[in-house]
Amino acid sequence: MNAAWPRATRLASAAVALVSLAVYVWLTPSATGMGDASEFTLVLATGGVPHPTGYPLYVLLGHPFCVALHALGIGWSRAAALWSALGASLALAFLLALGQRLARAANPAAGADARMLATLIPLALFAFQPLLVADATRAEINTWSLAWVCGAAWLFVGLVERLHAGEALGRRDAATWGLVCGLGLAHHLTSVLVALPLSAALIAMLVRRRTFPPTLALVAIAAALVPLASYGFIAWHAWHPARVQWPLLDASWASVLGHVTGRQYQFFVGSFAPSTSQRELLATVAFPFLFAGLVLLMLGVWRASDPDRRLAWLALLAAASLIAFFTLRYGVDDPAPYLVPAMALGVAAAAPALASIPGVSSRTGTAALVVAGLATLLLVVPWIRDGIEERQATLDYEQTIRSMWAAIPPDTAIVSWADDRYFRLREYQVLRSEKPALLVVTPDLFFSPAMRRTIRERFGADPLEGFVMPHFRPGMAGLSEAISRHREALVESLNVHVRVPVILFDPGKSIVLQLDKP
Repeated sequence: MNAAWPRATRLASAAVALVSLAVYVWLTPSATGMGDASEFTLVLATGGVPHPTGYPLYVLLGHPFCVALHALGIGWSRAAALWSALGASLALAFLLALGQRLARAANPAAGADARMLATLIPLALFAFQPLLVADATRAEINTWSLAWVCGAAWLFVGLVERLHAGEALGRRDAATWGLVCGLGLAHHLTSVLVALPLSAALIAMLVRRRTFPPTLALVAIAAALVPLASYGFIAWHAWHPARVQWPLLDASWASVLGHVTGRQYQFFVGSFAPSTSQRELLATVAFPFLFAGLVLLMLGVWRASDPDRRLAWLALLAAASLIAFFTLRYGVDDPAPYLVPAMALGVAAAAPALASIPGVSSRTGTAALVVAGLATLLLVVPWIRDGIEERQATLDYEQTIRSMWAAIPPDTAIVSWADDRYFRLREYQVLRSEKPALLVVTPDLFFSPAMRRTIRERFGADPLEGFVMPHFRPGMAGLSEAISRHREALVESLNVHVRVPVILFDPGKSIVLQLDKP
């Protein structure tokens, strides 16, 4: 756990970042990806406010990045995806540096070549597994969450080693750590699952040494408040709406607080309901990385040679375990990406495990690592092929949506797509200036005060007049079917109350259907 960042590690980290970035750019489609990619493309292009928790730093830093790329002739969809690719490549650079740090501590006698191979082999597997490739090739926040976790863990291990070497941590170190924790919280609230155990470990080491004056805590808190001030961006737009903004964000402090705390997603906490495709990814990719990584982190705790390093390994294990526990108790249909940071900590733990194999620095040991590395490349090839197929599937899906969109007349009407991907149609309206007379909605947002006001002002009717909201419970039998029926009832209610046409848009069933008026 050397606190320094040797030149060889810096060069290797830069090389890993550049190579991975090149692969991700190659696999990035020219069309907007799946999931929330359309929404994030829109907010990055316009500087708007996405769904809770708002991710202010992601937008504030990503918006000028995407504007600059677009000015160079790159389309908005690709520019937004490249912001994710940059986050993924930075994460891998930090992950390599973290693995090197842990490998040097585990076996200082091991040769530099052996340690580097021990770090690169698991890293190559991780870099091109489907979960990371998917998020690195579309507009998403997950790669920047991963970059923060890897960077924070790398910094944490360096601070631990400095303490172990007898150095004192001063106000500058406290400010740096506080700033890093604040950056995590300003990006995604789940960063607390990592910041908390790592901070607790640092405090415990300082208290044991009786070198933890209150001023250090105050400096760290003050530094954390600097990036946290970015949440003011969301508060500002609550009263000064952006061109593209999450419809449930309203001009009240209660709405702002609910947005930044993700209150509307508390419904999902306490259950686990992945989709069929996600279950396959969990079984074939996420769980093998996760559970092997947790074992390797426990091995690190057991092999630690002194209390400082043992506490550091315990903190890393706790962080990975907390991420896993939260994810497995979060009932969204796409939980697998939330496990990627925990998987990354396990990948870092693989480096010292390989570097500690007896004889690893001998010619035979190094040759064995080279063979293992080549075998790893063979495992990566199918994943790269899957990435190519996913790129083509994204392009095909875009053609399908475009053809369905073309079938809708440009006259005033309400288009309802019962999916968060309705932002894709908004993308056509905002970024391509297509069919501005249409109001594109999703039924889940009829309860938004802003959306209800919009419909009342434009069409003179309240879409929820006389509508009774049913009660849903996480994990209840037939929940998915009940929600579908609820959405259908909402659209039927809207169709009754407004005079303009209401058009159903459902790519899953290849339907563009204007509802009959009663």
